Amino acid sequence: MRAEPTHQIVDASWLGAKMLGFSTICFGIACFLQGDFTIFWQPFPESLPFRQPLAFLSAALLVLSGAGLFFARTRRIAAITQVCLFLAYAASWLSVFRSVQPWLGIAEHLATVTGAATVWARLSPQAARGWHFSPAVARIAYGCCSIVFGLAHVVALDGTMSMVPAWLPGGAMFWALFTGAGHFAVGIGLIVNRLAVLATRWASVMYLCFAAFAWLPGAVTHPDQWLRWAGTAITLVMLSAVWLVGDYLREPRGQETSSGLLSPARL
Repeated sequence: MRAEPTHQIVDASWLGAKMLGFSTICFGIACFLQGDFTIFWQPFPESLPFRQPLAFLSAALLVLSGAGLFFARTRRIAAITQVCLFLAYAASWLSVFRSVQPWLGIAEHLATVTGAATVWARLSPQAARGWHFSPAVARIAYGCCSIVFGLAHVVALDGTMSMVPAWLPGGAMFWALFTGAGHFAVGIGLIVNRLAVLATRWASVMYLCFAAFAWLPGAVTHPDQWLRWAGTAITLVMLSAVWLVGDYLREPRGQETSSGLLSPARL
């Protein structure tokens, strides 16, 4: 009896999409529980008409699109929905442009847009990719965002240090600068296309550690503070986005199946 190919038993080619789905569901739930936009990531002005209904609609779309990323039939429309949502969140930072430097907030959302757009691109027929979201575009786009993350660690060093747990050896300044350098390294690796896939995996590890050490402990000890849960979720969203960029870079060109799904897992 002939053994089934491994990729037909365990297909991990869409692991990144499912990770993004899970994390955006968590983010949407946190927004629901807060009953509003999360001000640190969705700074829509108080004067926005129908602000609270739009906040609940946004949260609902996060949950629904996140769930859609788990299923082949809905994955493409879910990715398109998330591209639109996170573009809107990035645009919301323009409303506070005069009072704060919005570059970090914009970059966080554009990084997520990049990850979701790779799902959209991977599921689009080769002939329909006229929008030119190639792996090179995804790589450079996320690389530029990562450079912004590294700059933010240096420019807002005190704020970064405040997020470092006191029990970590080496001191807060060391970890703030080390992770900032890590973001720079990821960005440069992606932009110049040297060890680019490895760079996305390194970034994923950094985001996972940041979620586990900086956000999750406070969320567990203060479960009623939904902002902490939102911070954990948005960090996992960014982890998923950079993982998806790595998947896109590893995808052999022209390997789509007739159903629009990718061929074997490449993780």
